[in-house]
Amino acid sequence: MPKRVDATAQRRQILLTARDVFARRGLEGTGLTHVAEAMGMGRSSLYHYFPDKRTLVRSLIREQMAEEEALFAAALAGDGSPLQRIASLVGSQVEIFDAWRATAGLTLDLWSRHAARFRPFFRRLREHLGSLICEGQRAGEIDSALDAELAAASIIATIDGLLLQYLVEPAAFRDRAALRDSLVTGVRKQLSP
Repeated sequence: MPKRVDATAQRRQILLTARDVFARRGLEGTGLTHVAEAMGMGRSSLYHYFPDKRTLVRSLIREQMAEEEALFAAALAGDGSPLQRIASLVGSQVEIFDAWRATAGLTLDLWSRHAARFRPFFRRLREHLGSLICEGQRAGEIDSALDAELAAASIIATIDGLLLQYLVEPAAFRDRAALRDSLVTGVRKQLSP
């Protein structure tokens, strides 16, 4: 009897494995053969899920974007005051920098060539964070003079700017706790009344 494979779970495992392989070998140094070997499967089996490297990397980036958006949505629905939830969200972003490093080259390439594809993603992030900022303004813990959407864009830009620096020179940011604390402190000051 043929082995039954849960296609969704298998696809997820391929993406997790690919993230690790890309992080180790780099985007240019990784082919589908490397991912298939790390999975313990043949290339033809991998082709069933991802016909080429570009499709695999795009799927990986889409998944990472979905994970990041889920963090923003969870902050909106989470426990604690709005400012506490924003601080938690901002701190959590530092923890996913390594995941983004695995596909940084292609992500930056896609950003530069296909900016329009990223607009809905950034719009949703600003909406999630902007809603939380508005909630904090109503509660009196966030400066009511701030434009919530612009403040959200500024926070996202700060996170993305740090991510870019981390991608270029990760050794400069070895102390993750200090980086996270500095980012959270800066955002708290930016939003305080």
